[in-house]
Amino acid sequence: MNKEEFLKQIEGCLLPEKFDQNLLDRAAEMFGKWGKSTHMDEKEYLFEKFGLASRPDDGNTVKMEKIALRCVCSRMMDANLNRKDAAELIRNFNRIKDPGYKWIE
Repeated sequence: MNKEEFLKQIEGCLLPEKFDQNLLDRAAEMFGKWGKSTHMDEKEYLFEKFGLASRPDDGNTVKMEKIALRCVCSRMMDANLNRKDAAELIRNFNRIKDPGYKWIE
């Protein structure tokens, strides 16, 4: 998937200016486990296990970032990206629009 296809895939997700890097790192870790066993294919289980589900003690900013990140991750899963590429993309999500960012092949 090239950059334009990826950006089109995530259209409709209400994205913050920048994600908290800790959330992106957790999402990358999640993609490393995605598909390794039956329950690891279930999105809601993965979001809960890796701290991407909304919690009552989350502030509004964190809640909105988690909602946006779950949207992006769900669409990446639906696009059937491989685990390694998905983890790399989500870990570097804050930089993908930078002119010097090297897109995955």
